[in-house]
Amino acid sequence: MRIPAACFAFVVALLSGCATAPSGPGLAGRWEPASAELGGKPFPLGAFRGAQLELTKDTYAFGTDNGTYALVEGGPPARMDIRGVAGPNAGRTIAAIHSLEGDTLLVAYQLGAGDRPAAFVSPAGGQVLLVKYRRVRTP
Repeated sequence: MRIPAACFAFVVALLSGCATAPSGPGLAGRWEPASAELGGKPFPLGAFRGAQLELTKDTYAFGTDNGTYALVEGGPPARMDIRGVAGPNAGRTIAAIHSLEGDTLLVAYQLGAGDRPAAFVSPAGGQVLLVKYRRVRTP
């Protein structure tokens, strides 16, 4: 059986698109903030009031804040859009980047009106919140 060249090219393009599409199952679980920075300065972990980040395949909960997140193609670094549904970020969309290495998750959130962070830094005077999380338990 012969497959027309156009169909073959389409299948190859589709499969290579799937190979580069972001996937989120590795993010699922419970994460505890280990360190944080905001505006180039250390951000006190006490401000999180002991909250842990709980991620499913596409939802998040952090204290009284919860909503959805979607991984966005592009990068590196890996990108995500966070949409608050209830709590202090209800109605907001927060552009972020993330990196997952073993049981360490690093997320840079753009809390201001600026562009999505391009690197895992929190520039002085800016509104990028950089949080390093440690996995507490897996789903």
